[in-house]
Amino acid sequence: NAVYSLAAYTYGPILGMFAFGLICKKPVRDKFVPLVAIISPLLTYILQSNSEKWFGGYQMSFELLIVNAIITALGLSLLIKKNK
Repeated sequence: NAVYSLAAYTYGPILGMFAFGLICKKPVRDKFVPLVAIISPLLTYILQSNSEKWFGGYQMSFELLIVNAIITALGLSLLIKKNK
């Protein structure tokens, strides 16, 4: 379980970036991508730490990878360059 949890935190942003790149072909502001890759696992940790209290006793475990990837993809979608 510990190895999988560590992998969820480290591979989540990578999976999110990969999925975002496959789905959305628009360019993003590159200088903020590392910030998204750091904030995403932090938000995932906060979500996991408080999941029992926030979700009526539900404890997150194996879905951390997917949640982390979704948070990363959503963060990258906020960085899409606007056309002028």
